Amino acid sequence: MSKELATRALFADALAGRIDRRTLLARAAALGVSAPVAAALSQETMRGVLASDEGKPNSTFYEWMIRLHPTIKTVGEEKGVAVEIAPTTNFGFDRFIAEANQEMSTWDSYGGVTPFLEMIALVNTGTIEPWDQYLPEGMIDDFVPATREEGTYDGKLYVWPLLLDICVQASNADLVEKAGLDPTTAPKTWDEFIENARKVQESGVAPFGLVFDNRDWRSLIPVTHSISTDVYTPDGLFRYDSESAIQALEILGRMMELTIPDVLTPGEPSAPILVDEAAFQAQQAAYFFKYQNSPLRFASQWPDPSKLMISRLPAPEGGAGGTVFWDTGAVLFKYGKNKQQTVDFFTALSTDERIWQNSVVGDPDQGVPPAGQLPVLQSLWTTWKDNPPDWISANPWTWEIHDSLADASAIPPTILAVTQFDVARPEWHKYLTGEVPDAKTAATNAMNAVRAEFKRQTGKDPQ
Repeated sequence: MSKELATRALFADALAGRIDRRTLLARAAALGVSAPVAAALSQETMRGVLASDEGKPNSTFYEWMIRLHPTIKTVGEEKGVAVEIAPTTNFGFDRFIAEANQEMSTWDSYGGVTPFLEMIALVNTGTIEPWDQYLPEGMIDDFVPATREEGTYDGKLYVWPLLLDICVQASNADLVEKAGLDPTTAPKTWDEFIENARKVQESGVAPFGLVFDNRDWRSLIPVTHSISTDVYTPDGLFRYDSESAIQALEILGRMMELTIPDVLTPGEPSAPILVDEAAFQAQQAAYFFKYQNSPLRFASQWPDPSKLMISRLPAPEGGAGGTVFWDTGAVLFKYGKNKQQTVDFFTALSTDERIWQNSVVGDPDQGVPPAGQLPVLQSLWTTWKDNPPDWISANPWTWEIHDSLADASAIPPTILAVTQFDVARPEWHKYLTGEVPDAKTAATNAMNAVRAEFKRQTGKDPQ
């Protein structure tokens, strides 16, 4: 973090009352802030001082998590935990690492970590510590095994699984039926998915047949997993030049004539609405594939949200039939002060059925759409199987998503984090735009960009 950025962060934290006086003065001295200015800032933080002196824990979350799951704040108030919006964009974590370098942390925990994007960097910089020694007895075995494995590094659980997403296919039953297709039968193969979308578009009931998200982990990799999941290097890098990835890229290429013109438009991944989602919400396309919370949120804006159909991802004949899952979870800052209160807070978040009910059905009175993200505690699912709440019984897609986890695979974490995808995407997109006519060439160029970035960051060639 640059000195200018660190100074701005100090002022923001001071004026928001997020840090105590001693921490403020220490950071101010390290940054060369004059004593009178530091003293003035400390007066602005008296409320923060009192909260800190009382040992009040605090946790910071990605903005979208609070927006889609406002009950997080409710549980925080009940547990005496201050819940704040994280100073992060596009999976950035520079602020957290910079504070750890000074052996301090403004917060006790951060809810907003996707293991394959951020975990290794946060571990290797000493920013976070494992949850294992603080967990209640039996909790670690209660997490769905796949999600526990996803958040584990060097044998320790660093990311507490919280909000589960699985890539699925979705369709607008109204448009599908008007196009003369059976809306209750989901395409089983990508060929069928594409041909159904073509029929919708040619019928004129919608201007486009399908939409998808242009980011690697939301489109290219899920399609690849439907073909094969053996597509990673020993370093965990996605093998863009594998036969399965090339085949997946060709499948996406066939979709281009059936989708919106701006499908490849860049955008902030966690923005409130992206171009593909806007098209699906506006009923401009009948078919969509992405993680389940996206079609659920945007179909909730339709005149009849019950027309949304959700099914497992298609797969080619003879393919693995896999998909991609990830869990947006929480990490424990090494220099946070309130370890046990933080564990109690996340235990409450994981088990409080109000969060999951709001996630499944939303809160229309408060204007909160269903997010569709599901819990990962096996004990909850066992209870619901024997005695399901009405809101689970009324939404059988929840079991479809839960059961599909058996065929889903996590994306391995790497030292490159999101950079792996940022450097590769411009290259494989060139096949979709027609700039590079051959999928293998575009995929090879993407892999070369990843290898170059790995060597730049590590000084070594990837395995």
